[in-house]
Amino acid sequence: MRELSRGWKILASILVGCWSIFLLYTALTIALHPLLQGGVSLAFGLALVFLLYPINSRHLPEKATSWKDRFLYGTKDSPSWMDILFLILSVIPCIYIMISWEAVARAVGRYENYQLVLGIILIILLLEGTRRALGKAIPILVLLFLVYALTGQYIPGFFGHAGYHYAEIFYQLYLMTEGIWGLLTDLTSRVIALFVIFGPVLFAVGVGKGFMDIAKFTGGRFTGGAGQIAVVSSAFFGMLSGSSVANVATTGSFTIPTMKKVGYKPEFAGAIEASASSGGQITPPIMGAGAFVMAEFLNIPYLEVMLAAVIPALVYYAGVWAGIYVEAKRYGLGKLPRELIPKFREVFAPKQLVIVFIPIGILIILLLMYIPPQICAAWSLIAAMILFMFLGGPLTLKNAWERIKIISEAYFRGITSALAWLMVMMSCVQMAVTMISLTGFGVKISEIIMSLAGVNIFLALLATMICAIILGMGMTTTAAYVIAAAVLGPALEGLGLPPLAGHLFIFWFAIKSGLTPPVCIAVFTAAAIAGSNWLRTAWISIRLGIGGYIMPFFFVFYPVFLMKGHPLDVIRMAILAILAMFPLEASVMGHFLKPTTPLERVLFFAGGLGVLHPSGISDLIGLGLIGLGLLSQKYVKISIPFIGRRAKET
Repeated sequence: MRELSRGWKILASILVGCWSIFLLYTALTIALHPLLQGGVSLAFGLALVFLLYPINSRHLPEKATSWKDRFLYGTKDSPSWMDILFLILSVIPCIYIMISWEAVARAVGRYENYQLVLGIILIILLLEGTRRALGKAIPILVLLFLVYALTGQYIPGFFGHAGYHYAEIFYQLYLMTEGIWGLLTDLTSRVIALFVIFGPVLFAVGVGKGFMDIAKFTGGRFTGGAGQIAVVSSAFFGMLSGSSVANVATTGSFTIPTMKKVGYKPEFAGAIEASASSGGQITPPIMGAGAFVMAEFLNIPYLEVMLAAVIPALVYYAGVWAGIYVEAKRYGLGKLPRELIPKFREVFAPKQLVIVFIPIGILIILLLMYIPPQICAAWSLIAAMILFMFLGGPLTLKNAWERIKIISEAYFRGITSALAWLMVMMSCVQMAVTMISLTGFGVKISEIIMSLAGVNIFLALLATMICAIILGMGMTTTAAYVIAAAVLGPALEGLGLPPLAGHLFIFWFAIKSGLTPPVCIAVFTAAAIAGSNWLRTAWISIRLGIGGYIMPFFFVFYPVFLMKGHPLDVIRMAILAILAMFPLEASVMGHFLKPTTPLERVLFFAGGLGVLHPSGISDLIGLGLIGLGLLSQKYVKISIPFIGRRAKET
């Protein structure tokens, strides 16, 4: 991404400022038609993407010394002529929609050739903008679905379809609210955009520092203190950022060097941060953007998705915590040094508590009142900015101006580094979703999974898991979830599973793609910061985050894990599930009181699964197996040099 300078940065700042005002104004005052709301936001997103992202990020000269540089590549701080041309061409179709949205909405089934030309230009530049910002994976996938829609009549057998004329495709994509301007574009421009801005602004006004201080004060006092800080801070930051990679980059820049400093090996330090950060997107109140899409897909309040995610998120983080604990016991890694733990009066100073908890409290209270999420985020943002202006320092004109600049820079950073490409990417993915619906591809995949379910429902869920993880490789979680939900969601509903449980199942495994090789972007980011081998880091991350691979298979069948049922049953299963993570992690990490034998691993793993199962008998069996494992650990003396050596290597 370019670091714009001079007039180009001023232009980008004007675009960011206008877009921010538009988003806050529409959230608080008026609900615009999807064509108008989406047209405005996509115009801003495309303009910023073509300003910021070059045609080739590997070739960015300091100065444009040749016509080729000036025309194609630009420089590190200014766009090329082609970038400006693409910017103008991409904005024109959006402006046409903004001006003519009423006529377009009324003229169903009628179109002019010039409208199709505008549609083709927008489709091409959406693909190009997404490629620049996020790489080739998503554009290639979208192109495959477009080609499938155009050539279905030539495909023999089960996956063939009647086929569509190119004019029908472009009309559907550009001039229908089910096309580019459909659910994903509308939802991103209306709801998700404010939550993307929310994190950077709250970090800037001091909420991020407050969360980090709380993480150091609490997690640092336990065995494996430096690693536990990563768990607590990633859970807090994940609630704000909703992105695994952003979470790793933000908290990892502090936690990974700290862990290495107190004796953690680079692979283990990177794995802790990657696995802890991956839980951010499933952590209420602000989950990943996919959770908002899920609420729209299912036509339920976001609050229902948020509440359903509470117990699985707690269980996931309990597992990571337990994994760190048993490994810290193995290597004798104690608490965080006293000098690195902040004092109580620093962490819980009244001013800091007000700045940290009032904006978050407003958000949660308004969400609990079933107020639309975008309004909740807007009021929380306003509260955070007002508090920062009055409590962020001396009330002098100079200091007030400095605080205004800090807030402005946070908006600029949030929009240019995240929202611009997210807006473009979601509109691009919407094209794939439209083609999946138009061609009936999702129905065909559903039939295959349903046939697997006739053999064994576990096989059907396993196939769904693998599809979601594969789709997530090389994509953002949101894109992976959206496409997987469009393809696999109907299949899970057809199996008789509750819709929310089925979609959460898909969402969780789309997130797990960030930890699962070969393309595991959360691990890549953590390994880069830690200076570790990414494959070994990924292997440890998978073991630390094993709860994320197990939990979906339980909550998809047992609604009690999604806060459905009698309150006492919900509380009992939440406690048991959290406790079950300790033997499960002891099994996969290979250590509890001491290094585990293969038999002890089996006992701990089977016992943990037994405790997870919501049945009194299975709980007793599970506890019995765990007890046998503990007795073996305490009284049976068996030398296991191979396992010990392998443990030290990892």
